[in-house]
Amino acid sequence: MARVVIIGASIGGLPAAYEARAFLAKKHKVTVISNVESFHFVPSNPWVAVGWRTRKDISFQIAPVLAKKGIEFVHATADRIDPEQNRVVTAKGEVPYDYLIIATGPKLNFGAVPGLGPSG
Repeated sequence: MARVVIIGASIGGLPAAYEARAFLAKKHKVTVISNVESFHFVPSNPWVAVGWRTRKDISFQIAPVLAKKGIEFVHATADRIDPEQNRVVTAKGEVPYDYLIIATGPKLNFGAVPGLGPSG
C-alpha cells in the first residue's frame, strides 16, 4: 500500500488529491493536510464583489467532500517535513507518506520590489 500525502487544499492540492485517488487502486491511501477547513474559489471574488455570487456560492467545507471521494483530510498546519522519516509533522501528530505533493501556493513577497504591493 502506498501513502500519498498532499499538503494544501486549494486550486493545486484538491485536483492533485482527486487525480491521485482516481488513478490509484483503493488499497492506496490519499491524505490531504490543510490549515484551513474550507475551500474558497479565489478567482470568483469579483463575482461576490458585484453581487453576482455570495461567498457561500464559491466556498465549501473540505472534509465532507474529500470523504465522499475516499480521501482522508487532516485539518492542521504542516509544521515540518521530515524527509528522512517520510513524515509530515503537524500539531495533531505525524502523517507518514511514501509520496509527498506540496501544493501550498505562493507566498507573495511584496517587499522585493520597492513600491509594489498593497501598501504601494
